Amino acid sequence: MTDSITKHTKNYNCFRKCLVLTSRPMSRIVNKHTNSFIGELLSHEKVIYYRLKLKSGNIRRIHTMKCRLWNISSEVAGCAIILAAMILPVCAVMGDDAVKGGWTAFRGAGNLAVSPDTNTAVTWDVNGGKGILWKADLPLPGSGSAIVSGNNVMVCSAAGNQGAIFCYDAKSGNLLWKGTVPLKGKPEVFEEETTTFAPATPVTDGKRVFAIFATGTVAAFNMDGSTAWIADLGLPEINYGYVSSPVLYNNLLLVQHDQSDEKAALVAFDAQTGKEAWRTKRSMGASWCSPGIVETAKGPQIILVSCGGVAAYDPKDGHEIWAVKNECNDIVPSPAFIKGLVIATNGKCTLAIRPDGAGDVTKTHVAWRNDEAGSDVASPVASGDCVFVAATAVLCLNATDGKKVGEREVEGQIYASPVVAGGKLYLINRDGAAVILKADKTLEVLGKASFGEPVDATPAVSGGCLYVRTLKKLICIAPAGDVAAPKP
Repeated sequence: MTDSITKHTKNYNCFRKCLVLTSRPMSRIVNKHTNSFIGELLSHEKVIYYRLKLKSGNIRRIHTMKCRLWNISSEVAGCAIILAAMILPVCAVMGDDAVKGGWTAFRGAGNLAVSPDTNTAVTWDVNGGKGILWKADLPLPGSGSAIVSGNNVMVCSAAGNQGAIFCYDAKSGNLLWKGTVPLKGKPEVFEEETTTFAPATPVTDGKRVFAIFATGTVAAFNMDGSTAWIADLGLPEINYGYVSSPVLYNNLLLVQHDQSDEKAALVAFDAQTGKEAWRTKRSMGASWCSPGIVETAKGPQIILVSCGGVAAYDPKDGHEIWAVKNECNDIVPSPAFIKGLVIATNGKCTLAIRPDGAGDVTKTHVAWRNDEAGSDVASPVASGDCVFVAATAVLCLNATDGKKVGEREVEGQIYASPVVAGGKLYLINRDGAAVILKADKTLEVLGKASFGEPVDATPAVSGGCLYVRTLKKLICIAPAGDVAAPKP
């Protein structure tokens, strides 16, 4: 093993143009046929260190990470092999929070729902205060998740004709600021108690925070609560109202505006001005999913899942790159990414798609399909060699071939998407009961806890803390070992 590493260290020039994939907990070197140097092997003792140069717009940062030899020796030994379809989650090429461990969007950086934090708790007591850092009452309803950037924890809320974003101190739970935006009208078919007027999770670049509400109102707020700009997509022609969470890519705010075929579109706003940069019409059916973004060997792709299937778009101008037809009923889950594959699930099945095709690739680029695993609300999460899909049971699928390798029954209905932190899989049902499982095929139960009230929002993970929005509160669960009592 060491000889193999040493050999390729001496022949370093043969892979100077390789890309370091920072998908945790291990890294891989893949030949990307680029002309720019972005990865460097620094040493080869008991651990291997890489220097990764991150680029995104004006962001340039050097980041050093380490991996155990046994985790990457095979990838290093094969570093000169071209893996054309290998994809890189966009968190590896984004900004500071992607490096520092913030949770700046729905399901975190790259929409992956995976955190490197190893010290997250596996049990807590909300009523008794054990393991709870703080609790904050939310003055307005909402079902979107919290995001974390630096010392700021932000959630969207809304009622009637007013949308709002609240920013709390991540350490104390004190309210730092509030921003508001007027809302107009109400979707024709709307379940306010279930969906609320604020079902989407905001996204931030650390300088501004961007939100969208059920009415189709899009707003950008400065980090003091003042409004930077407002755009109006109009009332959506879709049941439940607008639900999809926006994502940022470079200077674009991307909105999956699925509804009737006549009005469905992928819309890109200039994040600085709020002006529409481009719009691509879609005919893939309705959805309540949120976009994912990946870097492929052929360039970046925006991945959208809907009732008609899965499609990829070019963020430069929005043109469709490829599509897979896969019809289903109402669909909410966002995509996952692992081992060079796009993972999409619905209430009927889970698909893995190779993203290196063009046009209709339904018959050519579906790597595997599992008709036993499906979810129509909670998004899948991929970690290690596993894809986890949660509904009435959580299934562990082998990421390579899609075969079921593990299963565990869970109680209640799950809307909150599962997240992985430090090898632990967190699941929360709609009654607020949480179960923490080992994130591998054993799905061993590591702990259980309860929030004492309904939960539909996906947890945010940052600095070892879990930030969970319940029906009426925002709760911060302290890292493992912290027994701080909640603030009154």
